[in-house]
Amino acid sequence: MSMVLRKAQMELKDVKLDYCGSLGHQSFFDQKCSTENTQTRAVFSPSSGLLTYDGREYQCTAL
Repeated sequence: MSMVLRKAQMELKDVKLDYCGSLGHQSFFDQKCSTENTQTRAVFSPSSGLLTYDGREYQCTAL
């Protein structure tokens, strides 16, 4: 599976998610941002490359 970050969007599995904010080392993405960042569809930790999407964890590597 490929994930691409472009400006304030994440492209993942033919889905575009908007950047909803960050908290500590985690960035939050969803199709529609809410006031609760912890309820987003995707959470990405750039320092470790860990991506949580729809409850599943993935390890990302830079190309």
